[in-house]
Amino acid sequence: MIYLLLNSIALDPHRWTAQKIPYFQIRDLLHPVAEAGFSMLEVWQYHVSRESETVIRELRKLGDSLELSFPVVGFYPKLHLSGAERQQELELFDRITRYAKILGAKIIKIFAGIKGTDQLEETEYDRSLVFLAGMIDTAEKNGLLVTSELHKKTLLDSLDAAQKLLRQINSSNFKICFQPFDFRSTEKAVRDYLALAEQVPHVHYQGRHNGKMELLNNSDIDYAVLTRALVEHGFEGYISIEFVRDCVVESPEQFDLQVVLANARCDKSYIGEVLCDNGVEYSG
Repeated sequence: MIYLLLNSIALDPHRWTAQKIPYFQIRDLLHPVAEAGFSMLEVWQYHVSRESETVIRELRKLGDSLELSFPVVGFYPKLHLSGAERQQELELFDRITRYAKILGAKIIKIFAGIKGTDQLEETEYDRSLVFLAGMIDTAEKNGLLVTSELHKKTLLDSLDAAQKLLRQINSSNFKICFQPFDFRSTEKAVRDYLALAEQVPHVHYQGRHNGKMELLNNSDIDYAVLTRALVEHGFEGYISIEFVRDCVVESPEQFDLQVVLANARCDKSYIGEVLCDNGVEYSG
């Protein structure tokens, strides 16, 4: 089965600020998200990481009442640290793991650190591997799969780096969250996906045209072609709409939640049509 999700990071204009304090409380987003036709939400780390366990339990209860589930929870760890800073990251991951379980998640989606492979000293890289392996083990003990997003300034900043990391970690509980390295090239997106397909249960979609967020059906990448590649390779898992047109604004006051959700709904309908055209059932 293929599941279509909306990522709550698309719904917060503070996503790229230094402190990442949410502009919207996630509990205030659930009704609008459900009304927009979504039944599954990927949760941005900062929508939950500063909350109490009581709030997280209330969030799960509200989601249940709206028939809205939370299959994926995000986390952005700093893997290369040592000493007290490293311990703080471990404690934060333990909290995220606990919250993900309460929310009923299946996956913790991470960034593999905050430094690219060419920025890390050898000792930092080695520490990162140890930290990552520990996270994967903790997640597995709690019934959660770890997926790591292909992204610059992480240990998965290229196809070669991703393949190397998969070999080094060598765990069935560590997979790839695929998103294109190059949002201008359909051919490269498909080629990179096929090179990693056996390790991809989770995909991020974001429409871009000339460097700006756009609807998926107007994007430089032909997402119908990429989706067909997923289908032809037997993909089963989560396709998450990560960013949508009009979600990037110059100031938070310009953010129009209803406009963004309407665009997200268009993207979901587009993916659904492509899947149906290829004879694939989906949920979400």
